[in-house]
Amino acid sequence: MKRLSYTSFLLALVLFIVNCEIENNAVEIISFSASDSVALSGIGIMLYCEAEDGDGDKLSYSWETSSGTFSTRSDSAEWIPPFIEGTYLLTCKVSDGVGSSDAKTLTISVTIPTPVPVNGLDWTLTDDGLLNGPNSSNVENTGVTGYWDGSVENAQYGWNVTEQETPNREVIQSLQFKVEDSQDCGGENPNTQRGTATANIQITGSSPVNLDIDFSGIGEAQSAGYDLIKFILNGEVIGDGQAPGGGLGCVSDSVLVNPADQQTLEPGSHTLVIDFTTNDGMYHVDAYYEIELKLRIPE
Repeated sequence: MKRLSYTSFLLALVLFIVNCEIENNAVEIISFSASDSVALSGIGIMLYCEAEDGDGDKLSYSWETSSGTFSTRSDSAEWIPPFIEGTYLLTCKVSDGVGSSDAKTLTISVTIPTPVPVNGLDWTLTDDGLLNGPNSSNVENTGVTGYWDGSVENAQYGWNVTEQETPNREVIQSLQFKVEDSQDCGGENPNTQRGTATANIQITGSSPVNLDIDFSGIGEAQSAGYDLIKFILNGEVIGDGQAPGGGLGCVSDSVLVNPADQQTLEPGSHTLVIDFTTNDGMYHVDAYYEIELKLRIPE
């Protein structure tokens, strides 16, 4: 009888030890947040889910909502909202794979972007004086045939144009004219280089749209009055820039800018011309102008 009791004691002890060893501590989500509480249809927002496990188990993350799509990256995800306005519940669930899990939910409001009522922001590009040939970035002179990624180091000589971005109530596009280095400064080009970009803009709605132009650049640091740019709206110059000068020879520096004020485009047709010339063939080193245009529905 005593032997049976001793055996029972050992069995109970083993069961106690095993149970202690396999006890699983809880998973806990410490925080669940989004990059914004309001989203636009089709434009992604980021979700961040931070969790911990008392046992140090490897955690897996899953994401749930009634609509839209997820692009997951372990403890974060990008959610692309659907093109249906409303309030959406987004859930992050974390599991340790051995029986413990936790979940939290966020509420995100989704609205449909308001498009700018505009047609005709399509560019006709011309250039002259480039050794790479007429209009090296657009050989047919009838619009953009290859878009630029917006970085200075990836620009081609002549005109570079980005694809249009259309966030809520805006159209955004950037252009650049990049100058070939002049022959007297170690380059190959002895020519005066010119470029013109023209857009025929049609405001199709019944209300005006604002036009903002921001520009900067690098020009020759020898003489002012060169590397000239002008912005002409409906035949009127609204902004310009030129090389800084300074008598420094074959070096470049930030251009002098006479900024363009915000313009109001009433419903109807408008012509925007960007006109550039080096104004001679000398002292051009790493020169360029970069322009950002925004068409925006006023608040």
